[in-house]
Amino acid sequence: MKQLFQIAGGEKSGTTQPVLSIRVGEKHCCFSITDFITKELKSLAYYSTDIVNDNFLTDFFSVHPELNESFYQVLVCYDYSYSSLVSFDDYKHGEGGLLLNALFGLNSTATVIAESIAGWQVYNVYAVPEDVHEWINKKFIVLKYFNQYTVNIKNIKPAKEEVMMLIDFRKDDFTVLAAGNNKILLTQTFLYLTPDDVLYYLLKICQQFGLSQQEVHISLSGLVDQQSALYRELYQYFLNVEFRNAEWIIPASVNNESPLHFFTSLNDLSKCAS
Repeated sequence: MKQLFQIAGGEKSGTTQPVLSIRVGEKHCCFSITDFITKELKSLAYYSTDIVNDNFLTDFFSVHPELNESFYQVLVCYDYSYSSLVSFDDYKHGEGGLLLNALFGLNSTATVIAESIAGWQVYNVYAVPEDVHEWINKKFIVLKYFNQYTVNIKNIKPAKEEVMMLIDFRKDDFTVLAAGNNKILLTQTFLYLTPDDVLYYLLKICQQFGLSQQEVHISLSGLVDQQSALYRELYQYFLNVEFRNAEWIIPASVNNESPLHFFTSLNDLSKCAS
């Protein structure tokens, strides 16, 4: 378990409605604690590991005892890529496992969840490792959980004629949500090693959906730096490239030297509190 980032220092005593947001993936786990009313960030930590399972989660929570406190809401996002969007008309309840098995060769021990995204008239049918899902549900009596693509979709507001790609980078992979003309075009996760890998997939998406490199709006978040070779390559191939920053308020008492776009995915999850 390797800690990549930690932000701490916010005073919890004035937080009457703390929100815990946790994102869990195959090789990463991170959390933030925010104030529901003021939208202030209180603490945050981000870890990478070889595998996230029930043993890892036990260790993770023991390292951060603040996660065992009481919360106004607990939000969990499953950052797993075994997922498919199905329209309300086409989805057949109880057949999500068959669908994912046909698409991905789904592990029989996985838990299959069908998530309604009413605003777009689709279900997000996705799989979560059974041990992870059971551990989370035993840990928290009341929680809300989502798939990563559901959270991404909830946080896009494209103009009617705008074509956009939300791209979030993690240590070894990145997610892409492409949308245009009030339609979801693509939700997918790609592995990458070099900037050329990223460019290959993005240019392939543009080709597949007939998107103009000069017109598509690229919104970046996650573990990518403005001084990196990856950012410079993207800027050479696409005209409209910008960082999408976390929008929470960081009090002066919180020590943070990292770019805000590193933590946009956690901020997106915290916005799902209600």
